[in-house]
Amino acid sequence: MTPEDVARRYESKPGYELIDYVEVGLPIYRLTVDSVTMVRRELPPILEFVMKSISAGISWRPEIGGFLGIDAAVVDASIAQLSIDRFITQDSEGELSLTDRGKEVLSLAYDARPQDEMLSFLYDRLLLRPKRLLPETLLVPAQVDPKKMIQIRAYPAEGPEIKDISIQDLTRAIHDTSLDGSNIKKDILRLKRIVRRVRLYRPAVGLVYKKSRSSEIQIDFVIDDARDMEISNIFSERGGPKKMGFIKSVDQSTTASDLRRYLGKDVQALLPEQAELDGLQLAVSTAKIKQQAARTKAERATERDGSVPKDAREALEAADQMLRNARMELNRFQARPVAPFELSEMLNEALCSAKSQLLISSYQVDDSVVDAIFLKRLQLLLEEGVRVVFTLSKSMEVDNDAIIALERLRRNFPKFEIAFNPDNRRFFHLVVDDSLALVSNRSFLGVTEKARKIGLVVGYVLQKGSMVEAFRNRVDKLEKSPARQQTYKIRKKGAT
Repeated sequence: MTPEDVARRYESKPGYELIDYVEVGLPIYRLTVDSVTMVRRELPPILEFVMKSISAGISWRPEIGGFLGIDAAVVDASIAQLSIDRFITQDSEGELSLTDRGKEVLSLAYDARPQDEMLSFLYDRLLLRPKRLLPETLLVPAQVDPKKMIQIRAYPAEGPEIKDISIQDLTRAIHDTSLDGSNIKKDILRLKRIVRRVRLYRPAVGLVYKKSRSSEIQIDFVIDDARDMEISNIFSERGGPKKMGFIKSVDQSTTASDLRRYLGKDVQALLPEQAELDGLQLAVSTAKIKQQAARTKAERATERDGSVPKDAREALEAADQMLRNARMELNRFQARPVAPFELSEMLNEALCSAKSQLLISSYQVDDSVVDAIFLKRLQLLLEEGVRVVFTLSKSMEVDNDAIIALERLRRNFPKFEIAFNPDNRRFFHLVVDDSLALVSNRSFLGVTEKARKIGLVVGYVLQKGSMVEAFRNRVDKLEKSPARQQTYKIRKKGAT
């Protein structure tokens, strides 16, 4: 699921409202530890049968081969290995017998011996214990894009030290199989020292909730599409949200009341009752989840020739219709608040549905939003003759790949404009034809700082034709005023 799908699925939390969501990297270490282990190796079947033969009194080489029905060469090789392992002894006449060690190993059916070993394992820095994870699901620091993902810090920040690692937890976490496929089990006797620490991150989605009528903030982490309450609770108990500045950033965010005043009293008078809105939003979320499940089922059932079985196709069609009906009910509100995840969804829909014009304002642009898919959809709109205007609050550096790609499109399509309005740093808009106007404190085309931050995301969508037109005229008037008519320019890196 996408982060938006995750946020939609887990939007509801009793007593709280979802105010933001963000991709996060949970801190993991790959530790290499110098240790002493007791390796228990199951006896290979031939060695075990040779030892059992000797234990039964069949103590001469030819007798063993005849009894087991194996070649003399195999018997000789087995006896040589058992002698090296000191499991058997041979007298001067060639008669074989088990040593005390051999009798013990045969009774247990495995061999155990201590050895020095370098253990490599993953250590969860939030849970403070070894963890069994698939290495390919983890990210190295260079793979964590600060514009898209927040690196969650561990508390306490130091450690672990060798004394902090529980042998019992480590034994449960590790799993070892020999290269030849034989079953090897090991007991960890002692951990001597940590030789190496490698910092890694586990991808997750952080859901930010604010308690109703309170400033209390809770952050839940969703890993592999499932809410992990153990990690969420531990992060909260250790003061993670406050120590990372999340609570402060939310307290200082623009509130919904500020945005309502910005939109005016006419919009406020049209806002629906919260209980009715919550019910319809939940219906849309439920329908969308069912549609995703039906689509996944249909994709899995697709035949080699591309045909979809009738039952899967009908289930998908029914789910599509259920989602259309739920959205139709939600869209009957002339104005309403939007959930944080709807901003991205509406932006994507606007890029696919705009017919005559698309107006977007943003603090800046970056490739966390303006990626290859975005640019392809934008080019298709421009090729269809749609007027597109991006208004940015910050001039961009020449090495910004996103703005360079947009400039290339601007030169090729006269109906594509990029304007510059340094005064617009509070509220940003998305206007699609005469059908929709979306206003939010979240920048649409890029983050407002160098890295992704958590904040109180508020937004309202206008869906009444006359209100959308009035808002679009208001935007056009502001952008055309003499005080704000500034030519957008790309500044060189380092220029002020």
